[in-house]
Amino acid sequence: MASGSFGRVVPPTSLNSQGQTPFWWSDRSLRLALGVGFFLRLAPMVIWAEKTCVHDECSYQKLADGLLQGQGIQDFSGWLWAPAYPAMLAVMELLTGYKGAIQPLQLVATVLTQILLIGLGRQLYNDRAARGIAWFYALNPTFIFYTSSYWSETIYTLLLVSAVWMLGRSRGDLRLSWWGVEAAPRGGAWMAGLLVGACVLFRGVATYILPIFLLGLWWGRPFAAVRQQIFSCCIAVVLVVAPYSLYATQKFGELVLSDRTLGQMMWLGNNTFDPVSFDWGHGILKGEEYQALDLIGRRHCGIKNPAANDRCETEGGLRWIKEHPTEFLQRVPLRVAQMLTPHSYLTRHLRWGRWAGLPDLVREALILAVPFFTFSTLIGGTIGFFGSLGRRSLGEKDSRSTGTSWYPFVAGMIVLYHVAAIAVLAGVSRYRVPLEPLWLVFLGGLWADPRGTLEQISSSNLRYGLWLATVGVLLLLMLRFLPAGWSWWLSW
Repeated sequence: MASGSFGRVVPPTSLNSQGQTPFWWSDRSLRLALGVGFFLRLAPMVIWAEKTCVHDECSYQKLADGLLQGQGIQDFSGWLWAPAYPAMLAVMELLTGYKGAIQPLQLVATVLTQILLIGLGRQLYNDRAARGIAWFYALNPTFIFYTSSYWSETIYTLLLVSAVWMLGRSRGDLRLSWWGVEAAPRGGAWMAGLLVGACVLFRGVATYILPIFLLGLWWGRPFAAVRQQIFSCCIAVVLVVAPYSLYATQKFGELVLSDRTLGQMMWLGNNTFDPVSFDWGHGILKGEEYQALDLIGRRHCGIKNPAANDRCETEGGLRWIKEHPTEFLQRVPLRVAQMLTPHSYLTRHLRWGRWAGLPDLVREALILAVPFFTFSTLIGGTIGFFGSLGRRSLGEKDSRSTGTSWYPFVAGMIVLYHVAAIAVLAGVSRYRVPLEPLWLVFLGGLWADPRGTLEQISSSNLRYGLWLATVGVLLLLMLRFLPAGWSWWLSW
């Protein structure tokens, strides 16, 4: 038996005692969680098969239609989005002849994500953590909703979690086996790089995420031992991103790595009006409201070339920041609170009357369940995160000793990076969704050993103080928009 990554005992592989069946399939509770999660996600696809798109969903679909018509990658209303998701929509429609054929693929992606999270929970903590993570992921209504949507969150989540998995695999801190065969760790850095590159092509915010993975490879290890892995990871990212980047740069006449939406986000978040959100109760929900912003804020640049337009809008946003530095800083908590609203687009979806036919009681229960799962993941996960700091990494007693655990560092840096990006732009709940599974792993650790987690936090005055401050600030930010899900709140 090997020492667990955070000081607990875990089996040497993910196989059962017969060495044949993966743990996620040999355990009855996990099989049930996988089945429940699958059918809960399948049900909306079947019941509301005639689903219509809204907002960015429609934009993605129009971009996919343009690809099918041979127009190549285009912008939409000045937004030059990352190309991978519209391209995937187009490919699935081409293969099946049906719009929305991406949904079954996203259903498979959620199952794979759940399996990866189970593996992280078991190898970083123990079996109890793996079961808790599996069930919490299966029942989370927000994850269920996005599986049947035409947004990129479900696929991006799988890519992000897989990249983290391969990072741990390349370090030798995670063991990957499939039906009795142990996979070699040598290709882990390459695979991590390929997956990071795919993340970049799916979401513009991932454009600058590579340094986190390079530091994750290096964390707690001599540079000489990881130099080749770092090089391999960088080359893999370039191989994935470069073909599209060269194509888009040539087409639009300016450098395009993946997307060019920074300027549009600057316009939404650094303007004469408050940072714009699109969530229920505190965001722009109608097209007329969005168009009216052009009359009260600085005018759009209106340049036809989307790359040049993005540069112009970015310059306008930077000028506004220089002219209003105090107001810019005062808005940071608002932007982060927009991202951390405990509600999700499912709340908006239900309040709009979508998923027609749901009994009122069920609809209200779902709207109440969304913040329950969000608070549990973010607050409970933060407690688990601080309880994991300072614990030893997997296999410390053998020749692969790596010191302090890599996972809290990597997951924490990924979350901080995304939060920092939103803090200077504008936030919506959708941007938070792919980060929650990474934090769900820490919630599993808390569930597995609540007493040990709290003892670990209280063992250091500095850690205890940081934990109190972080949870306190997090609660304040999340509570700010909690009432938004119910219009009658405080209306008496």
